[in-house]
Amino acid sequence: MQKILFRNIYRYSAAKESEIRSVPGHKPPAYEETVQGKYAGVLFSVASQKESLHTVLADMKYLKELYETSPEFQQFLLNTSYKRHQQREVFKAITKVNLFQLIIQEGFHELTLNFLESVIDNQRVQFLAKTADKYIEYYRILNKEENITIISAYELSEQEKQQVQASLKEQNENVSFTVAYKVDASILGGLQMYSGNKFLDCSLLSRVNKLRSELQKLSV
Repeated sequence: MQKILFRNIYRYSAAKESEIRSVPGHKPPAYEETVQGKYAGVLFSVASQKESLHTVLADMKYLKELYETSPEFQQFLLNTSYKRHQQREVFKAITKVNLFQLIIQEGFHELTLNFLESVIDNQRVQFLAKTADKYIEYYRILNKEENITIISAYELSEQEKQQVQASLKEQNENVSFTVAYKVDASILGGLQMYSGNKFLDCSLLSRVNKLRSELQKLSV
């Protein structure tokens, strides 16, 4: 297993995993020029100013889990034909009891409610799940947590998985990795790695495609 495959993983400098309420400067640890990136960034900054980063995190996790487990909620978010008052009624119904909290508590944090009102007013409800996911990603960066998906052409052995983990830790000593493994025979060999919005392709398929492209240039 080539350790060089993992040297392009970006590094983070953040506090040890803990309940983070605020950060100096109140800026998110990354910036993304997308609708969800901008909304998550603003929410992060405001939550930091109010010392509520961790509390809002619980709300974002709840919304993300609801989106992933409820087809009805997915359809609701993606259906842009709903009127604003209809959207408000739905959010009012789902925020009465937040079961994701360690204790059952009425409603969401005030900042989350203001955020929901903002996405409704600006007709950005369809980006809610992605925004929640991006906020969670920003918080994980602070905690030096990273979710990695490794795709291989065959099921990796335990020894190979240990080599993957060792390679990741070697280049990012202070980061805690959660690694998910998937098999996709179409990549032929090698590995592909997804980390947030980062992608590293060291598969045999990518090399074959590159060679094919070069040969096509020669034949022109």
